[in-house]
Amino acid sequence: MRSGVIAQKLGMTRIFTDSGVHVPVTVLKVDCCEVIAHRTMEKNGYTALQVGVGLAKVKNVSKAQRGNFAIAKVEPKQKLAEFRVDDKGMIPVGAEITADHFVVGQFVDVSGITTG
Repeated sequence: MRSGVIAQKLGMTRIFTDSGVHVPVTVLKVDCCEVIAHRTMEKNGYTALQVGVGLAKVKNVSKAQRGNFAIAKVEPKQKLAEFRVDDKGMIPVGAEITADHFVVGQFVDVSGITTG
């Protein structure tokens, strides 16, 4: 199982195939998405990666979270999420996840929050 990524939707567009058929696509922005921590079976009872995205001001981050970011040696992040993975899918703490993390043709599950 592969890790997820936090992205921002920029909009919709379309691409054309070689036969001239257009396919609607969603444009996502993946910006500075880093692994913050590991959740292990021994310590937490499940295996997961904690991923953070965006930059947050230090004054807006709790002291407990500041400690977690200091341990990981990364800048404070605005949004955090956990993605369950198996032991083989662990990515080192501090590593940046980009769009290259996904393989061509891979299906993805997307969830979002509406602004309306």
